[in-house]
Amino acid sequence: MADARSQGLRARDTDRVDACTLLDAARDAGELTASEHSHRTARAMAAKTFGELDAILDDLQIPANLVNSPVVRVNRRGPSTRMRVAAAIVVAAALLGAFAGCVSRTTASAPAIPDPTTGQGLAGFVAAYRDHFGDTKADQVLLYPTYVIIERRKDPSAPRDARIRYDGSFHSSDDIARSPGLDIFDMSVLDLKKIAGLLAGAPQSAGVPNGRIGHVEIARGVDGDPVVTVYVDDGSQHGYFKVTATGEPMAIYPPS
Repeated sequence: MADARSQGLRARDTDRVDACTLLDAARDAGELTASEHSHRTARAMAAKTFGELDAILDDLQIPANLVNSPVVRVNRRGPSTRMRVAAAIVVAAALLGAFAGCVSRTTASAPAIPDPTTGQGLAGFVAAYRDHFGDTKADQVLLYPTYVIIERRKDPSAPRDARIRYDGSFHSSDDIARSPGLDIFDMSVLDLKKIAGLLAGAPQSAGVPNGRIGHVEIARGVDGDPVVTVYVDDGSQHGYFKVTATGEPMAIYPPS
């Protein structure tokens, strides 16, 4: 798959979706463990270039339905090919929020990191967190449009957590008393693709169609798996909803 001439070429959302599909096939065929699949999927959803995607996919066998995709066929990468399939890309992009959610907000000036309240930004954060700490465990994660706040347990027997800010780098502040009700959960069990789609459609789901996500909380649920709570507001009203780690709806609280 690798070719030095295309390594720096920017990958599209459709290319990242193809990469995730290939990773799903590799998991189902036994090439990847569940943990390897989760880690590589997070990296694929955050990849910016074909070089990054090639590094994730290069040791995997190619399923028949993807043999002609740009993530596999180097000769299908490039501006000329993209112009010929522009209409198809527009249609595919309209569907991304439903099944991949690799959607980022357009702003006047690009933030230092992809918006963590989007699918791409969440996947990028999880991958960066794993690379930095060596695991994906936390007591609480709060995702904001330009940064993330984490409570992470340093000593399982101590009643205090490290409070960490992520804005492209991880910055630790003083330890804080652990917030009541918090306990350790593992972000590796999050179905990032399903949650990405839910984040893309959050204003409609929360009953605030003209709103934007204010923040997202990830915390441990009663079954031990994380629960994702998405808060949306438009400046005059707000609503929120909760979903499981696999993206199953738990509760919706529209504006009252």
